[in-house]
Amino acid sequence: MSANKQDEEPTTLWALIETLMAGDVQPLSSVDDENPPWYEPGVVCEIDEKTYWHFLELLPPRWVHGNWFAFGEGAGPFRLFWQVQDSYFARELTDEETQAFCKLGRVRLYE
Repeated sequence: MSANKQDEEPTTLWALIETLMAGDVQPLSSVDDENPPWYEPGVVCEIDEKTYWHFLELLPPRWVHGNWFAFGEGAGPFRLFWQVQDSYFARELTDEETQAFCKLGRVRLYE
């Protein structure tokens, strides 16, 4: 009996990114600047353009491709950021997702 396709581990970086971008999006209007929900692993959150560019320019991204980039500090988990048209999004990865991202994308876990 074969496993459900949703239960299979992604085998490419883009398949992983597609799963990371999926889910309900916390709208920008619900974002509390003191405790943004995108600091919580697994939460896809709409962010503003200023926040997107802040993280893109804060440190060199650990990975970047077009309108997507992964931000990471030290040994901590990555935050994935992306832009779709005039909207911006972010999602904190778990440690396991960060490790999978690094393996599939051939990205160094530590800088």
